[in-house]
Amino acid sequence: MLRNEFVDDVRVQPMTVSPPGESPSATRTPSATPAPTPRRTQKKTPRPRGDLKVITVKGGEVAFTIGANGCKLISATPNGGYTAKVSRADSWIRVDLVQGERGSAVFCIGHERRTDTWEY
Repeated sequence: MLRNEFVDDVRVQPMTVSPPGESPSATRTPSATPAPTPRRTQKKTPRPRGDLKVITVKGGEVAFTIGANGCKLISATPNGGYTAKVSRADSWIRVDLVQGERGSAVFCIGHERRTDTWEY
């Protein structure tokens, strides 16, 4: 006779296994090993060299460092619907955050150690 429902009427007793050569009555209890003490480690994140400049414009956000060696682009984060385009030369970096024909241009001029923005 087959049953369609799940039957849970079987009792299961825990079973201990003895290593070979030992009698079943001589069961071993596992030795307690102390848990390692958690240590907090401090991970140092490298700091950008130079002055960090974060510029927020209509199209998003751009971050540069300006130091003795000029400009370095750290990040360009466009707002939803915008895309980022990067142009470079020896002494400047331009990041355009564009949506269709409109956008925001963010400049970093290294030898002048300054940033500038344009909306178009």
